[in-house]
Amino acid sequence: MPTIDAPSSSPILIDGPIDVQQAPARVRHYFMFSLFSAICLCPATGLVALAYSLKSSAKADVKFHDKARLYSRRALLWNLISIVLALCSVFMVLAFCYYFNEMVKVYGNSADSIYQKQRYNEINNEINRMIQSFTNDK
Repeated sequence: MPTIDAPSSSPILIDGPIDVQQAPARVRHYFMFSLFSAICLCPATGLVALAYSLKSSAKADVKFHDKARLYSRRALLWNLISIVLALCSVFMVLAFCYYFNEMVKVYGNSADSIYQKQRYNEINNEINRMIQSFTNDK
């Protein structure tokens, strides 16, 4: 194999294609979104999203970008599921409160009026007994 002594300022000629590895695109981990989901929205699905987010970050650190992207997508999916479940829960609570309020309006008034009538009759009877006792004593 012949050696070529070339000064450092001379160009080096290469015959053939050069394979240049491009830096992979940055993988989003959705860590803050997952943390928010776990704390504020739906803890069960938020913790799953947080686990996938941490896995994505760990895989990206060791240059397994395909796995990192996969775990990142799963973290995003579980975060979206957290949002949907939280919204469903809010709507169910609002519907329950509305339904309960309507039930109180419908049945609360009738129960109150029945109780008030009974109490009114008891007081009236008591007053009549007192009046009779005063009239009988004289």
